[in-house]
Amino acid sequence: MLANAEDQQGKDSLAAIILAAGYSFRMKQFKPLLELGGSTVLEQAVHSFLDRGIKDIRVVVGHRANELYPVLERLGVKAIYNANFPDGMFSSVCAGAKSLAPEVSGFFLLPVDNPLVSKRTIETLQSSFFSTKFGIIYPSHQGERGHPPLISRRYVEEALVWKKPGGMRAFLEEYEHDALDVEVFDPGILLDMDTLRDYHKMLNYCGDTQVPSEEECYAIIKRADTPVKVVNHSKQVAQLSCAIGRCLIRSGYPMNIDLIKAAALLHDLAKGKSNHALVGAGMLANYPEVAEIVADHMDIRLNSDQSITEKEVVYLADKLIIEDQIISLQNRFMGPLEQYKHDQEAFRRIRQRLSNAESVLARIEQLIKMPLHDLWKADLGGQI
Repeated sequence: MLANAEDQQGKDSLAAIILAAGYSFRMKQFKPLLELGGSTVLEQAVHSFLDRGIKDIRVVVGHRANELYPVLERLGVKAIYNANFPDGMFSSVCAGAKSLAPEVSGFFLLPVDNPLVSKRTIETLQSSFFSTKFGIIYPSHQGERGHPPLISRRYVEEALVWKKPGGMRAFLEEYEHDALDVEVFDPGILLDMDTLRDYHKMLNYCGDTQVPSEEECYAIIKRADTPVKVVNHSKQVAQLSCAIGRCLIRSGYPMNIDLIKAAALLHDLAKGKSNHALVGAGMLANYPEVAEIVADHMDIRLNSDQSITEKEVVYLADKLIIEDQIISLQNRFMGPLEQYKHDQEAFRRIRQRLSNAESVLARIEQLIKMPLHDLWKADLGGQI
């Protein structure tokens, strides 16, 4: 409970400024209200933060502001009108920064035409912001910086009196010594929307879920030269994951079984390589939803306001299987806890990972209204 309270306190001291005041000259269409992923570009940008629990969201408007006010009112976020929007983006940055409440310790800065930022990226930036001394945190994908940077409040006053040419880019370059790049698996941070071609690329990224068939999964595994022992483990993870997913569906909880199966079969694709989860995810760039599950399968911290997704299902099934045998979480972690009992820091980390897994297990059992070992016996004829 204490960890969750501290996490919420951190979120509550952060704000997000979304820049939506421009003319959209190059696009020749009004970008904030273009359709994207079942909603609009603006709504996608706002939900990048709402879905991570960032409550203080300010959208700077200017051109065609009256068309955006109803959308922002429905979303429950603040509209900041920038009367100087013809002067360019930096004037909107200043309008948003000037509006921040005194208790805000930092703010995400996101142009509306970079709307596809994953929840995990926001979480990673937030964690780095509160655990390092740096005042500007950039997300980076495959070595390339993207949006949104997370900027300390201490730069608000400097921005408001900045008079040099070059706008926000030049301003941030002035403080490069105080910047940190944080690598994330999120191609969305690099997707902008200056032209119609960019927009079509973004539409493809947000298209129907791309999930490889079981046959395609095994072809991918073969190309990666994944060891047979790892493949057998992954088959068992897929079997248990799908059983959990089917039970959640029977309990009225939506799950994509095809996504669960593919992610489970591929979760250890790069096993044996350093940082194998991210390496495996990088090998699955054509399947972004599968790749995200693979990237996160090592450890997941479930907050009280988070929903169970296919990601948590695969993660838990992986923790319940050693090689190709199902065991309890306690037995899974017993060996590492014993091995590192004299290493206080390592022991603490292992205990935290066990606690994280227990939280996911408890939430799933609450949803399916039965102990998981009963599900295992009923669906697969086995025993945990």
